[in-house]
Amino acid sequence: MHSSSASSQIPERRFGLLQATALNMSNMLGAGPFITIPALMLTMGGPQSMLGWGVALILALADGLVWSELGAALQKSGGSYVYLREGYGRETWGRFMGFLFIWQFILSGPLELATAYVGVAQYLQPLWPQSSEFTRLCAGREWGCS
Repeated sequence: MHSSSASSQIPERRFGLLQATALNMSNMLGAGPFITIPALMLTMGGPQSMLGWGVALILALADGLVWSELGAALQKSGGSYVYLREGYGRETWGRFMGFLFIWQFILSGPLELATAYVGVAQYLQPLWPQSSEFTRLCAGREWGCS
């Protein structure tokens, strides 16, 4: 019972502005601000911590402008791998730099997820005070995997 109309209605694979923005924001933000803001306020002691956020804002804006220029100049899929390969030369150091980027991402990706799980576990502590830290970490992992 395979009809030709079912195969002609395959969803279009596209990544629009809304999807790209949502993915980028979730990758950049994650649980980091929720972990670092209290630590920053505690360490800096108050209003002067906003200076750190102002400097970070300027750096993030410059970083975003660089990435947008790279994306406009090199309209290929692959992101950082392609930028490194083309920037260092396809036949010289470019392939090696792309390899190093992928290799470090394989190592840092799980660590980024673990940081998010720790952040969720820290925020679960006031909501679930009788639980152990291990239980909250498991709950954070389950929340992150869903």
